[in-house]
Amino acid sequence: MKTSHLNTDPRQPALRIIVYLLLVLNISGSLSAFEYLDHPDNPIFNGSHGWDGLALISPRVLYEDSIYKMWFAGRNVGLPIRIGYAVSNDGVSWTETGSPILEVGPAGSFDSAGLKRMSVVHDPSGYKMWYTGVNGAGIHQIGLATSPDGVSWTKYNQNPVVATGQAGSWFETMANAPSVFKIGGAYHMWFVGANSSGEVGIGYAHSFSGINWIQSQYNPVLVSDPESPWETVGVSLPDVVQLADGSFVMFYMGYDGFYRQIGMARSTDGINWIKSPNNPIIQHGEPGSWNEETSSGPCAVSQGPGQYMLWYTGNATSGSTTWAIGQGTLSVEIIGDLTGDAQVDIGDILELIEIILEFSEATDYQLLVGDLYGDNLIDVSDLVMLVELAIPGD
Repeated sequence: MKTSHLNTDPRQPALRIIVYLLLVLNISGSLSAFEYLDHPDNPIFNGSHGWDGLALISPRVLYEDSIYKMWFAGRNVGLPIRIGYAVSNDGVSWTETGSPILEVGPAGSFDSAGLKRMSVVHDPSGYKMWYTGVNGAGIHQIGLATSPDGVSWTKYNQNPVVATGQAGSWFETMANAPSVFKIGGAYHMWFVGANSSGEVGIGYAHSFSGINWIQSQYNPVLVSDPESPWETVGVSLPDVVQLADGSFVMFYMGYDGFYRQIGMARSTDGINWIKSPNNPIIQHGEPGSWNEETSSGPCAVSQGPGQYMLWYTGNATSGSTTWAIGQGTLSVEIIGDLTGDAQVDIGDILELIEIILEFSEATDYQLLVGDLYGDNLIDVSDLVMLVELAIPGD
């Protein structure tokens, strides 16, 4: 394992000089480390059967045994939204089953009018799906279904497992769009809620059974930023990925009242989030494009440090009822990005100084990305290189 070496480093004076210069100079340079590429053939997935020929939304993908498995919501004219399933060898060309794999519930049930955004976990007991059910009054709540193979599903007989909250709560009118994964013996969920004033946010809960959920006292943990024009109205539709160092990345939708676009945030604990300065990472399309007004409902699969394959929903105009699924790839260059905010700047320099001075202990992730010199040490050589990287010359 890489280690922090300061006490035996003969270059202590150089370190002190750099620290002094950083403290007294007004340095604000940065080098972005971010690239998103949309697939040139988007949309890559349209409904091909009678039940989903009009619209596909809310992709959720697992990569298992060299196969991409997608669950999605779809509908056609005069039919309710239901959940379908498709597989792919490359994440681009999809083969779907001929009929929905999860149907709406009977009249009067919490999911009688439609099934929307879902999340799927595969653990030793089989597949579990938490999905959004819509009742006859249009209320969104979260239900649970289980499956031995990801195709044949049985709904939990006491759904919903996450109902709307009590009067005055942050999710009084809606519990929607779960994103779930399992760490050890616990399930972790991020989901969307709305209060009686229509304010929308993303909350967090955990459960040991997948049925009884304990909400965070800090909910909602992600809300819109009035200083970010692209998400002033609300944030929604989260998809959370856990990284190798134990931290989290959230992809989410932001809405400004007209356009829907996709952003990204990082967190070390799943509660406190730092939004990417590159937001929105997937913007709405150009006039006349398939996603002219909407890029929404993201889903990500990590393909190694800083590399993601993404799927999302697009729609041309507010008057269009045709929705489809697009795909793209995201590269977040991590070398030197010790703070995990998808850019290399003075914040990373200060973080590296604290590690070298042993004011803080480096995480495994920081030991990986902080070794710019490539000598399996975190020391002054790395700091000199990081300064050069983060503060471009004239």
